[in-house]
Amino acid sequence: MGYDVAGTKARRSAIALGGVAGLLALSGCASITSAIKDGSDAVIEVLPIPDQVSTTAPVHSPIVVRVQEGRLTDVAVTGPKGPLLGTMNESQTQWTSNSSTLNFGTQYAVSAKAVDVEGTPTERSVELVTVKPKKTVDGQFSYFMNNDTVGVGMPLRIEFSQPIKNRKAVEQNLKVTSSKPTVGAWSWASDNQSVTFRPQTFWPANSKIKVNAALKGIQTSPGIYGERDMTAGFKTGASMVSTVDANTLTMTVRKNGKVIRKIPVTTGKSGFETRSGIKPIMGKEGTVVMDAASGGTPVGSADYYRLTVHYSMRLTSSGEFVHAAPWSTGSQGRSSVSHGCVGMSTGNAIWLYDQSKVGDVVEVKNTGRKQDLGNGITEWNVKWAKWLARSKTGEQAVGPAAAKVKPPAPAATTVSSVVG
Repeated sequence: MGYDVAGTKARRSAIALGGVAGLLALSGCASITSAIKDGSDAVIEVLPIPDQVSTTAPVHSPIVVRVQEGRLTDVAVTGPKGPLLGTMNESQTQWTSNSSTLNFGTQYAVSAKAVDVEGTPTERSVELVTVKPKKTVDGQFSYFMNNDTVGVGMPLRIEFSQPIKNRKAVEQNLKVTSSKPTVGAWSWASDNQSVTFRPQTFWPANSKIKVNAALKGIQTSPGIYGERDMTAGFKTGASMVSTVDANTLTMTVRKNGKVIRKIPVTTGKSGFETRSGIKPIMGKEGTVVMDAASGGTPVGSADYYRLTVHYSMRLTSSGEFVHAAPWSTGSQGRSSVSHGCVGMSTGNAIWLYDQSKVGDVVEVKNTGRKQDLGNGITEWNVKWAKWLARSKTGEQAVGPAAAKVKPPAPAATTVSSVVG
């Protein structure tokens, strides 16, 4: 018996058309897509999205696989060293790699599967190649050691291995937190190779400050990217502010705003005046051999000296210290006889040394010589408006309830002759 191929095909076509016609009659034209479903409604997206010009992906974020109109059933990401671990959210709509950043110049293979609400499967495979920089720029924190307890005058300073052109992008990836609210701002040095955060006045006493510099993969200049992320922080102790008045030759020491001691001192004599300004203690160096030749005074000069000095705390890079000066006790509180340092009796120097921390504030007034910027921790000698002019992100409130914090009024100890 013969098989009527043509007739069979015709009958199958008629049945198929009849079935479609029946569906149309029952549900109307608006239901065609649901009646004849083509593929899954689930849409899989892979991040980061490569740059349209370079076709390379950035490295400053994790790999994220997410789905719309469905749930993920499987995600596999493989790099040069094998599988990349990640975490799926509870709703199975997003998978995120555990590593928050990616490696430069690396290929990652991403494979993902998902189903829509009706269980219809879909899958997607993507190859991501990350950017390969021409050069990277590194940074390091200066002035303090991580987790130190410091004085309220310690700024947050980051020094870079080369000048930064895209300063706004860098600032936007620097996050400062504080356990107590304050208002501050980042500001760039004139060479654009360092940036510093400081409050408008000093930090609150007994607070925890932290900075997270998420700079890996941030383009700092054309073709140049941040090399790594960095995190550091410190704690502030009690507020210690010591004010030296060259007119009265007295140091007034305040702890948490209360005067705890007044110390007779001597300051720099004519031609060697101590610099007037706010200068937090850079280091507690203890016993120091001070040689006038290091400051330009020739051996044999009447002003030349070489002395071993005790209980020394550095105020400037050029060599101003607060220290014990037992040879000048007769002049302390009466006349200025030093070569620029603030000298006091050994007893007072021991007491102050034991009370002090790196970052505690020393402010010198009325010497007629201004503090030069960059010669020590000198950031507090810049007027706030000038400080903000060198910022790309402006004034910001940090700490609990930061949005409600108002800039504090100028402190009573603010130096009278600040550098503009």
